[in-house]
Amino acid sequence: MIQKIVIIDGSPNPNQYRLTNFLADLEACLSASDYKVTTHLLSRKKIKTCVGCWNCWVKTPGICRHNDDAPEILKDIINADLVIYASPMILGMLSAELKIFQDRTIPLIHPYIEIKDGVSHHKKRYPKYPESAVLLEKSDAESEEVLTTKEIFNRISSNYHSELKFFKFIEKSNTKEICHAISTI
Repeated sequence: MIQKIVIIDGSPNPNQYRLTNFLADLEACLSASDYKVTTHLLSRKKIKTCVGCWNCWVKTPGICRHNDDAPEILKDIINADLVIYASPMILGMLSAELKIFQDRTIPLIHPYIEIKDGVSHHKKRYPKYPESAVLLEKSDAESEEVLTTKEIFNRISSNYHSELKFFKFIEKSNTKEICHAISTI
């Protein structure tokens, strides 16, 4: 049963996109339904780019070398039941803020590989991982970029030992529909 929800808002400029207001309304709807919701607006966080040093896997397992806001967000994620990744689609891709943050989530898993359903995946570092969901700001749901983005999130979810519960567009959904979708997980 979903109780704790973390929303990762990848809007680079909250005043330029409708997504941040949509997420504020969603948080209000979820809080009114007794969910504990934490929202992280990445544009207001200090998140350094992963340098690929692998210290978080080998030298300091589970801990990145960077001293920034990412560990606070990772702690919230690993203690959540559901993580909602949200981003406007910019030039056919996720925002740079969300992509940079996603790269920084690798401390949540081990570098060791196991075969799951015939596919190589990283082993768990923690006993429980949250389910995931995606909200995008883009109207063209059939474009190749959107299908690629959905496949990326399916693979990320699988690698993080969870399931992508929904992949929706704010132009085609309202907060009540999303609240209801979450209540059925």
